[in-house]
Amino acid sequence: MNTTELVSQFSINRLDGENVPEDLRILVHHRDELAARTGMRLVAEEDWSPWLDTGALARSIQSDPEAAARIRATAEVARLIAFVAEDDQGQYLGYWRGPTRRKITRSPLVLLDETGQFHLCVGSSFAEAILERAYGGDDFHSLRDWLGSVGIPITWDTPNQLTFPHERTPPREMHRRLIDEYRRSLLSS
Repeated sequence: MNTTELVSQFSINRLDGENVPEDLRILVHHRDELAARTGMRLVAEEDWSPWLDTGALARSIQSDPEAAARIRATAEVARLIAFVAEDDQGQYLGYWRGPTRRKITRSPLVLLDETGQFHLCVGSSFAEAILERAYGGDDFHSLRDWLGSVGIPITWDTPNQLTFPHERTPPREMHRRLIDEYRRSLLSS
């Protein structure tokens, strides 16, 4: 599949037909090098959703109501995120569309970590979110330089120069509320 087709697949399969943000569009063309440099793999497949393990939910409902509540809450919050990438540690990065299903261009980035926790990312673009994760590491400067060389200019030196997104309903807060709600429901039944 050529990169034009892959960008189209990202739009259709991951972003509900919306335009692919410019930095992500550029990174699609350099996806192999992005993966080699950061461990972050862009995923355009329509049926990609490893965070929605419904088999685990079915097994947990009978044996562990707490785990069942967590799995169900994670799935519910994840439905409000347009995930576009995964890293080699089992973490997923995407756009937090939230309950209002806002446009991708106005959506902050969110990370679902390997423990099932949601974290809003500092940075206003996918590239900035990836670079922020590398801050403090040996490869930060070379990654920033590489992003610039492929056409994604980065104008900051430390994440402190970025604005943390302020959300009326952040994914982490929604996740906690849903866990409590589902736990009460499962324990009362």
